[in-house]
Amino acid sequence: MKKTLISVMAILTISGCIGEKNRILVKNDSDEYFHSVTVSVCDSTWTIQNLAPGEVQEFTVVYTRDDHFEINAEAADGQILEGGFGYVTHGIYDETIEITFIGDSILFNQQMNRNY
Repeated sequence: MKKTLISVMAILTISGCIGEKNRILVKNDSDEYFHSVTVSVCDSTWTIQNLAPGEVQEFTVVYTRDDHFEINAEAADGQILEGGFGYVTHGIYDETIEITFIGDSILFNQQMNRNY
């Protein structure tokens, strides 16, 4: 019984540290429609079709390795916005990433929601 209890406690402790997620918000604060927005980090890729002005999409991600965000967006008028942003560290969790389209720019904000 004691071995089982210790094993269960160890599993719960380990699982509390593995798989913790980070929040990604993609916002369109411009007057443009975006036909396609792609966001990639750590072997995960999200594609948003038809991101309208004022629209927000939310995703979660686990940082599986050290990496950075790659963002590519095509506006309805054919303009392409793209770039590499931020830096993530394997194992970090409880971050909020805000990717905001304003005019012909991408604003990137990376914020930790807890103290390390």
